[in-house]
Amino acid sequence: MSAVSDTTTSAQHIAESIAALPPLPATAQEILTCFGDEFIDADKVTLVVEGDPGICAKLLGLANSAYFGLAEPVTNMSEAISRVLGVDTVRSLVLAMAIQQSFNSRKCPVFSSERFWMQSLLTAECCKKLVATDPDANDTLRDLAYSGGLCHNLGLMALAHMEPERTNDVLRAHRDDDTGKDLGEFFMDEFGTDHRCMTAELARFWSLPEAMIEAYVCRAFPDSDCNERLGSVIAAGAAAIGNVGIADERRAELDQMAEPFGLTADELQELAIFPERQQERVRSLASNMTS
Repeated sequence: MSAVSDTTTSAQHIAESIAALPPLPATAQEILTCFGDEFIDADKVTLVVEGDPGICAKLLGLANSAYFGLAEPVTNMSEAISRVLGVDTVRSLVLAMAIQQSFNSRKCPVFSSERFWMQSLLTAECCKKLVATDPDANDTLRDLAYSGGLCHNLGLMALAHMEPERTNDVLRAHRDDDTGKDLGEFFMDEFGTDHRCMTAELARFWSLPEAMIEAYVCRAFPDSDCNERLGSVIAAGAAAIGNVGIADERRAELDQMAEPFGLTADELQELAIFPERQQERVRSLASNMTS
């Protein structure tokens, strides 16, 4: 069988594997209804969270973690949301935690769930900062920037779950590569599709908010005629975060990504730099999401 037919067969198999995934967990489905409610309050989100004891326990543990340094511990979810974590952060984290329950990446040792969520959380924070500088941002963009950034790479987690051995080989090859080759190219060589396309397909399958689906399609196919603003935000945020702490020859060029927002490449990269205390908070969140 030729390499072309090999990758075509792989892509078809991946599509069939997505269709065989379990439906989006009930907790995530309920929290998705909160995204379109501009008047959402802590009580409504509390009702959803308390319906999932595992997630509820994780969020309470986070609220009482050393990072927040509360003088008195919080003992109920309503107080944790209203006093400590905030509605917007909680509804995004609940969505991510519920999705995490659908995947098992233990057979793909190069894939680190904690690192995955650390990068995803930092991307979410960067997207939120970027939107705050954007005078053209509308309500949908402001509402979904954080969640869009948080879930922007779910396709990678799905591949680690569905094809753990082959994905492990791809991740190892990318880690050891010194040519600056993009991770997506390694996946395309192996599967005939990549993690960005997988994210778009997974978002469709799970009926995530339409603006998020469109954003992920734009990111997966950057040369298309798509002009979705949220997609530009997510692509810019993910690239800037991906540039942090890596060799210069592997860093993404940010000039074109920064231009639509009236920023220079250096100004966009600066949005991906966070003070140590905020990084500690993100590490605590990532640890709670995977424990």
